[in-house]
Amino acid sequence: MSIDITQKLLTPNKWSRPGTPIHKVKGLIMHWVGNPDTTAVFNRDYFEMRKNGMLGYGSAHFIIGLKGEVIQCIPLNEVAYHAGPTSETTKAARKVFGAYPNGCTLGIETCHLDWDGTYTRDTYHSMVKLAAWLCQQFGLTEDDIFTHHFIVGKDCPKWFVNNPDEWVKFINEVEVHR
Repeated sequence: MSIDITQKLLTPNKWSRPGTPIHKVKGLIMHWVGNPDTTAVFNRDYFEMRKNGMLGYGSAHFIIGLKGEVIQCIPLNEVAYHAGPTSETTKAARKVFGAYPNGCTLGIETCHLDWDGTYTRDTYHSMVKLAAWLCQQFGLTEDDIFTHHFIVGKDCPKWFVNNPDEWVKFINEVEVHR
């Protein structure tokens, strides 16, 4: 399976691309960008603006846009700041990923149409393809894909948190494409 990925790597910096190595990828964490009807490039540039520290920590390895475009922001062998650690990290997440989920997971941000987190068909299709491809690359299965909600209890990605049957459908489609 192939997927079209555009690299627009963030500038190395303390706040969004620290250059810290990932030694072994143990999972994929799905997110939503939390700002409806915005582009992948807009959200990538928001992560880039964090390099001055005024917006705090934050980044992801990939952002999937409304037209299905996939932008890579962080190399696959580097940490992105997408999943903690925070005091809210769940016990279940600690069992799977230890105290520092960022150190062993890849973050995938997804653009959405509205505050319900509704995805376009193109976004959803690229989510399935990217997750399946990453599973192939790192020897993962659909059981190694999690929501940000699993990690810290946030409503992220909101569509899947509010529609658990859609999460099951997504995981099943990744399995078929893997």
